[in-house]
Amino acid sequence: MSNQAFASELEVGIRPLVFETPCRARASKVKRAICQGSLLILLLTTGCNPSQTLFQSNFDATAIDQPPAHQQAVGTVTIDGGVRVAAIPDTNSKGVRFSRISGSNDAVLHCNLSQAPGDSTYVFSTLLFFPSGSGGLVTIQFEKAGGGERFLHLDIFPGCKADDPRGCFRIDDDNSRLFGKYQLDQVFILQVTLNINASSPSAHVVISGAGASGEADRTVSPELLTIARQFGAVRISSGLEADVSTFFATNIVVTRKS
Repeated sequence: MSNQAFASELEVGIRPLVFETPCRARASKVKRAICQGSLLILLLTTGCNPSQTLFQSNFDATAIDQPPAHQQAVGTVTIDGGVRVAAIPDTNSKGVRFSRISGSNDAVLHCNLSQAPGDSTYVFSTLLFFPSGSGGLVTIQFEKAGGGERFLHLDIFPGCKADDPRGCFRIDDDNSRLFGKYQLDQVFILQVTLNINASSPSAHVVISGAGASGEADRTVSPELLTIARQFGAVRISSGLEADVSTFFATNIVVTRKS
């Protein structure tokens, strides 16, 4: 069973089971979305085949308004500028907040995998939350081990379609293929499946959640094949161009299919 088929089955046929998680009785609407999203990420990343976790975030032990710990549940992180642990608005769930801080216009989280095992199928997933008024470009890029050289990146930005005020997505700066949508003040799920091999590495992107949807495929440029085959890091960043560029990320996970 593919992850895509499994996700479709989950959304159409198994949704009531997701709604009956223990989170429901005590959670607000947004908090329920985080609980359900966490379960959905777990199901999508594990799928029907065993998998190896190469990165898994855990911000619970870090105090609010402090930088995330270098050592995560699996893998490590480093930061530049305004990345701090924070409560996701209207919830009791923690994540990382990307925003301006004094003396820096950067907000970058480097997620370093515990190992870089080479050609395989990898699944990156996270929950994202953009509060009202937030703007500016957010980029998630996939890099070789050690960071610095990317082979594919995804941009998220508001107001990118004239006929739809909701934010959308693009891959590798290709404005001819804008896709998807998300809403402010709603938690949504981003999942990227990377098929890395010696001939034609590719990516499949899925956006889902309240007011969010979208799907796209991309083949990695041949000249970036060598970098793709050394995949070992994910970089999440905001250029903070807008006056209010704050956003939140949590439940960041990277798995490798066995």
